[in-house]
Amino acid sequence: MSKRISAASLVLLMTTAAAWAAPELKMDLPDWKTTPVVDRNLGHGVHMLESFGGNIGVLAGASGVLLVDAEWPQLNSRVQDAIARIAPQPVRYVIDTHWHWDHVGGNADFARRGALVISSRETHDYIVAAQRSAKAGDAQYFPDAAAVPAFALGPGTQRFYIAGQTVEIFHAPPAHTDGDLVVRYVEADVLQTGDTFFHGFYPDIDFEHGGTIDGMIALYDILYQMCGPRTKVIPGHGPVATREDLRTYQAMLRTVRQRVAQAMARGLTEEQLIASHPLDDLDKTWGGNLVKQPYLLAIVYEDLKLHALAPHVESP
Repeated sequence: MSKRISAASLVLLMTTAAAWAAPELKMDLPDWKTTPVVDRNLGHGVHMLESFGGNIGVLAGASGVLLVDAEWPQLNSRVQDAIARIAPQPVRYVIDTHWHWDHVGGNADFARRGALVISSRETHDYIVAAQRSAKAGDAQYFPDAAAVPAFALGPGTQRFYIAGQTVEIFHAPPAHTDGDLVVRYVEADVLQTGDTFFHGFYPDIDFEHGGTIDGMIALYDILYQMCGPRTKVIPGHGPVATREDLRTYQAMLRTVRQRVAQAMARGLTEEQLIASHPLDDLDKTWGGNLVKQPYLLAIVYEDLKLHALAPHVESP
């Protein structure tokens, strides 16, 4: 997933399931030479680097730098420059919140410079599978052992200590994917969600890789409980958020799920659902980025159909 899309010359077609005819999610790539990487200082040594791809969390200590997510490889030199302005130490650890390219594309470069790349087991396996299926000339997931996480985490919460701070790594239940990691910088009171949360616009749900609308809705109760009233939330994409923004987003997801389920209960096909424009009112707030109403309706429809959940209608 990307941030707001600028004019560009190349179209990226994200993978969709062969069994359904959902609209393709088209991403126009920017001019990499002019794409900025903006540093948001969140205090207590934690920074958020914001650019075209997934937001990066940075925590620097005397022994080295921890990164959470690694952006597009085309931005690696700019990311490196931004990190150097934060701290002179090298990057020692990279945590992948999930397997999508705009969050793991920089893995190989950091690994070759000596960083240990960490992910969930699922993310490790998805990256390996994507490399195996890559075709000659592919710009993403081309075979490269350095890009594969070297250390994979199982279920539960793990603790990591760096810069005198505690970093908790929580393996979330299936939400955006089934391998999502959520990172909590305990002393800094910062939570990083990966793509389980897009601040300000519709989500992408990778149901081919274990993601579910119901899992995402349920996860927001957990994320909210992980926050205090002053917690700063680093979303997968979008600006820094608060715990109340999580509740607002959860309410939007519930509304989307309810409307799709109601349409399915009435017997509407996916095409008829999309043609009915049931999210026009939500578009005013949430439809201004890459994920548009037709795509969101299609992936939620297919998700509910896959899990035989259409008859259940949840109140917003």
